[in-house]
Order: sequence, then C-alpha cells, then structure tokens
Amino acid sequence: MVHDIDYRTPSWSASATLTALRSPLTSRLTGSMTELRYHGHRTGRPIALPVAYARDGDRVLVRVGRAKGKTWWRNFTAPAPLSVWIDQHWVLGTGHVLSPGDTDYGAAWSRYRAKFPRTPAEGSDPMVVITLGQTTDPQPGASAAGRGVWWRWFRRVTTGELLGFAVPAVAGAATAQSSTAAAAAVLLAAGATEGAVLGWFQAHVLRTVITGFVRRDWVVATMLGAVTAWMLGLVPVLTDGLAGWPPLLVVPAIAAGAAVMVSSLGLTQWIVLRRYLSGAGGWIAATALAWIAGLSVMAAVTTPLWQPGQPLALTVAIGVLGGLGMAAAMAAVTGTFLVWLLRAQPH
Repeated sequence: MVHDIDYRTPSWSASATLTALRSPLTSRLTGSMTELRYHGHRTGRPIALPVAYARDGDRVLVRVGRAKGKTWWRNFTAPAPLSVWIDQHWVLGTGHVLSPGDTDYGAAWSRYRAKFPRTPAEGSDPMVVITLGQTTDPQPGASAAGRGVWWRWFRRVTTGELLGFAVPAVAGAATAQSSTAAAAAVLLAAGATEGAVLGWFQAHVLRTVITGFVRRDWVVATMLGAVTAWMLGLVPVLTDGLAGWPPLLVVPAIAAGAAVMVSSLGLTQWIVLRRYLSGAGGWIAATALAWIAGLSVMAAVTTPLWQPGQPLALTVAIGVLGGLGMAAAMAAVTGTFLVWLLRAQPH
C-alpha cells in the first residue's frame, strides 16, 4: 500500500495508483479502497493516502493495521478535516481516531468486520472514523458545464486531428515513388506537423479550463509524442517488414511497438498535464484507448470501401471519411476522460 504521497507532485506510480481508485473504468475493481486527502498536522503538506474502508451510513471506517509502524493516523487524534473520494465525488469530512476502550469502538469495529470478515473478532487497532459532510463537487450546473467542455473538446480536437492527419496523408502520397529514406524523412516531418496541429487545438481548450496552462509546452509535447509514434510505425518499412528477424521475436516486437505507438502521445502529454492536475497518470491509458478506438474506426470505414482501380478522387474521399471517423472517436474518448479528470480535482 502507498503511504504519505504529496499529491501536488506525485510519482508516476503513485499517480497511477490514485487514479485507478478514482477512475470510473477501474474503481469497481478496487471497491473496498478509496483515497483520503488531508494536510499534515505538523508540516502542512498535502497528503494523498489510499486506504481500505467500510461504509457506515454517513461515516467511513478505516482500520489502521500495524499502527506502530505508521504515523498518518496520528493527524486525527483530535478531530481534523479531510476529503474522501466516495461514490465518484470528493466529499468533505472530519476524521478522528477511536482506540480500544472508547465508547463507540466496539460498534465501529463490528461494522468494519461485517465488510471484511477476516478481521479479528476482537479489535486492537486504532480506527479512523470519518464523518462525512458535503460534496466538494461544483453545485448545480456542473453537469452542464462538463458537457460544455466535452463538446468544445470534441469539436476542436476532431477538427485539429483531421487537419493534422491530412499532412502525413498528402506527404505519403507525394513520396510514394521516392526512396525509402527520403519518404521516411518527409513522413517524420509531416508527423511532427500533425502533432503540432493537434496539440494546438487541444491546448486551446485546456487553457480555458486549467489555470496557468502553458500552450507552448503542450504543443511541443504533442509533437514529440507524434514523432515517436511515426518513428515506430516506420520501422517495418525501413527494415523490409522485419525481414530476417527470428519468427519468435516478430510477434512480440510488433506487439511492443504497437503498445508504445498508442501510448507515446499520452506519455509525453502527461509530463505536462501532471503539473496542473492530480491523477493525470490516467491520461496515458485514456489516450492509448482513444487511439485504439480511432484506428479501429478508420480501419472499419476504409477497408471495405477502398478497392483496386478506383478513381483518385474517390480514394481520397474515403480516406477523408475514415480520417474523420478516427479523429471523432479519439476526441470522444479523450474528452470523456478529461471531463472526469477535471471533476475529480479536490477543491
């Protein structure tokens, strides 16, 4: 279990752990876990802490196992404020420690044991009891605001990716008869342009919802991610389809390359996004999922429509239609995660 994480600048692994607890995609797999946030009593440092919990009406019960080796719970020897992630919301609460012998300890322990039957019948560990207050999510209108962000993101990112994708598409057609090295160089430059265009459109929305967001950093990060993906995509072309590789290595190499390709953009963008948003580690997985969805839509649209001997205009039109479907699917998935990520920020 992870303890004592400064949630302003968490490590990649800590960010991923805490994101998994709050993500609507993975929270069901961690149903007995949640995240606490509070400020250290002595240091004032903001702390994020994943814990196992049991719900008891308007209370949350957290058993402190092996308490002698832990210090976080001592922040609540006197009642102290905190936030807890419950039912996909941040909720304000007040935590205080119950010790064996306290009046309410036996009842709290029994309720916790009902959730975790392997807990000993007789309690000996401190129990942090959190009395829940009000949600810290925005008040009425938050859902409409979320939809507004999603639509702005969807429209602009779909447009940006469609325009950006046109650059390598044209470059590929223009260099079809060129040498392999020359075509690869042109496509890498076109991929960088695609990343810059997409990053600019995305940053236009992000700077309206994230205070102090620097557009330039996001555009550069998106360019680097796009170039990385294109470099990996060109490996089979530059190596004659991995000719000469041992058969047992071809499939793992292709699988690893594909995984890095769909993750590269999210990884470079995460380096920027983590400066502003807690739990940004999930952006890597969300972006990878978005590109898988987008490429799948494009393949589903273009594969049955492209036929040998078609007029060039029809071939281009099918490509544009497929590119539009890819861009829209990618924008829809990343926009959904962005709205959730913004709502998951503590207030």
